Amino acid sequence: MKLLARLSLILMLLPSTATTDDSVEEIYHYRSRIMENASNHLKALQGYVKGELSIENHIPTHVDALLNLNDIYQDLFPVGDQHPESEALALIWSDPRGFQSAIQHNRRKIMALKAVDPSDMKTMKRAVNDVRMSCGDCHYYFRER
Repeated sequence: MKLLARLSLILMLLPSTATTDDSVEEIYHYRSRIMENASNHLKALQGYVKGELSIENHIPTHVDALLNLNDIYQDLFPVGDQHPESEALALIWSDPRGFQSAIQHNRRKIMALKAVDPSDMKTMKRAVNDVRMSCGDCHYYFRER
């Protein structure tokens, strides 16, 4: 039974990607929705640090959402999935290590944000901006401008 439990855990931890059964069209639209969700969570955080939203108790939820979305970024770009309307550059596929590095950089910035006390507005502003900049860095190298 322990072996079965361990095997199940290993299978759950293996990265899952879009399958070849998914059409390029479906993957593109799914990817667009995921990235839009990440943008919306970041906008909520930006609204908070700008004083536009009083959502201090929601901060952990938005930060955790960004971390969860970061977990699947790599899977959103399966090999051979270049939709004609996509703004993704071919560099995502030709430099997978660079792309993974950008994803990890974003994750580190989100983790730093997670460690900030939401009432420490000065540190929150800096940490939210760092996350925003890490998104922009990835877009600069891996997305059409």
